[in-house]
Amino acid sequence: MKKIFYIGIDDTDILEGPGTGKIARGVASRLEELGLGRHRGVIRHQLLVDPRIPYTSHNSAKCVLFETSYSAESLSQPCIDYLAEHFQPGSDPGLCICEPEQFNQELEDYGTSAQKEYLSKQQAYRLAQKLGVFLVELGGTGDGVIGALAAVSLSAGGNDGRYVHLRGIKEVNGLITAGLVKEKTDTVCIIDDEGQVVPDSALIDSLGWLRPSRIKGEPRLRVRLEKDGEGKEIWRPIERKLRAHSGK
Repeated sequence: MKKIFYIGIDDTDILEGPGTGKIARGVASRLEELGLGRHRGVIRHQLLVDPRIPYTSHNSAKCVLFETSYSAESLSQPCIDYLAEHFQPGSDPGLCICEPEQFNQELEDYGTSAQKEYLSKQQAYRLAQKLGVFLVELGGTGDGVIGALAAVSLSAGGNDGRYVHLRGIKEVNGLITAGLVKEKTDTVCIIDDEGQVVPDSALIDSLGWLRPSRIKGEPRLRVRLEKDGEGKEIWRPIERKLRAHSGK
């Protein structure tokens, strides 16, 4: 029976190297290449920015959604091997793999806390051990386990973060209708800033950069009606202002 596993990754990068987002996409691709299943996207989750927390740029963690009939044990070693090959020296990587049935209120609260409070590695390990969640540090201080556990929590909760990788979104460019966005990508629906569904005929200026939000456990693209240079109304993605920092 297939189910979605949550694979959290954090603190694999340094300023001069490839970001954690790129490495998370690589993990998703590697698992697919091995015939273990199919990825359902990579989600970026913003965590607490605090002087006590070392981070590369904006302290975000990533979560790979992976659909498979295999066990967490079958996924863990390929993930470890890929991260060992690609994480940057000087980083403090952590890896977490969570099954849907392991997600509960306590884990959800941990993810929310990681966005508001300073958490310790010991707190992460205690909770992971209690719930039977796979959590491992792979180098440096290993503090990446804090964010890795938070990433699976926030993704499993279903209402946080944005997709930095989703099948088809990087091939979308220029003007496109809402219906074609759904047809060409794994985006489930297009909604406005009040949460109302935009009709399939609505014309969207993709700006060459679509990043759906995770809402109710699904990738939903949020758009806003604006005016172009000629004063004509057109829909544009709401998630676009952080573009310069979102490659991780």
